[in-house]
Amino acid sequence: MVRSGTGTIGVGRIAYVGLDRQIQTVDPDGSNPSRISPDIGSFTWPTWSPDASTLVFSGVLEDEAGTFTLKLFAFNATTSNVSEVYGGEPGVVGLLADGVVHYPMWSPDSTKVAFVAITSEDLSLFIDDLTDSEGRVFVLDEGPLWMSWSPDSQHLLVHRGADHFLVNVDDEIRVDELDIDALGYRVPAWKPAGSVATLASRDDSGGYTILTAEVVADRLGAPRAIMVLREIGFPLAPAFVWSPSGEFLALAGSSRLVSYLGSILNVYRDLALISEDTIVQTLLIQDNVIAYFWSPDGSKLAYVTPSPTTGMPRWMVLNIDDGERWPLVDFEPSSDQLTMFQFFDQYAYSHSLWSPDSQSIVFAGRLADGASSVSAGANTSLQRSHIIVVGADPVPTTQTIANGTLGIWSPK
Repeated sequence: MVRSGTGTIGVGRIAYVGLDRQIQTVDPDGSNPSRISPDIGSFTWPTWSPDASTLVFSGVLEDEAGTFTLKLFAFNATTSNVSEVYGGEPGVVGLLADGVVHYPMWSPDSTKVAFVAITSEDLSLFIDDLTDSEGRVFVLDEGPLWMSWSPDSQHLLVHRGADHFLVNVDDEIRVDELDIDALGYRVPAWKPAGSVATLASRDDSGGYTILTAEVVADRLGAPRAIMVLREIGFPLAPAFVWSPSGEFLALAGSSRLVSYLGSILNVYRDLALISEDTIVQTLLIQDNVIAYFWSPDGSKLAYVTPSPTTGMPRWMVLNIDDGERWPLVDFEPSSDQLTMFQFFDQYAYSHSLWSPDSQSIVFAGRLADGASSVSAGANTSLQRSHIIVVGADPVPTTQTIANGTLGIWSPK
């Protein structure tokens, strides 16, 4: 554990993508670096398993003929072995989003990886059980594909276009299409305890209804409406993320598109916390919100909002118990960090920016002029993207731990 200022920097390990497109893991203060990517290739987007025993990451490799191949690798943190999970077809290249080669998502029990890859046919969703030798299993194709795992690791909920699918992975893969249609929103979700799925449906007027439904005997039960979103004159693209305890659903319901650093971002007009058990809105943040992420213990919500002073994104923290909010730092995100913010409701379930003890946040980019950093002298190039750790206290202290484009904190 590393302490800085009045706060705790955090525990666990941070996996980051360096400026050389290699992947290393480090302690939260930047010490004890260990490279995990192979010697040859360009690598990105490390993804920790929930038990922190394994990291999967994407690679782009070039052969002697100049042909590129996209591959997904797994690093075993105990043995330090690297194995190939998936090898794409040589010459079939492309990105899911800016800088994103694959999208992998671990099952909560750390035994399976669902991942989206580019194939010669289209986008394809696979599931690989890393505990056996059978290899990947094809699930769905076409796209875009958004997904989330059930807490018991037995089901995958997938949203593709307007369609929804319930995938049973208990024995053989079985895909059932659901009678729920909705364009516009992206990621369905699972309440952290039990087998309750959260989705959205869209009516003819363009309004959305947020629904919950319980999975019983591998079937989705009758949906129950918990919130209706209907606002004339504003595009609706709701995003919602459950708190780790399942006590609250953080719901952003109305958004507009803005351009920032060449990327298109959804900026939500407000953020509400909904208690699903009582169907009551308990708190409303009336800020422009770009992205938000729950702390592992559910006590805080970190969100990104445009700074009124610098115009850059600003990290804010909301304390759930008393509703107090405070700013952390203004910063210019790296391109990878910006991609995570674009699709935060998907990455919130697979890539943690929070330390396991809910004390600090890791992110990549450059601090705004005047932002405090205990190691600012170690990095003299202001044009480089840094891996930065900031304490989530009302009086935060930052620490620049490496040069890189993306940092992901281990779950443990």
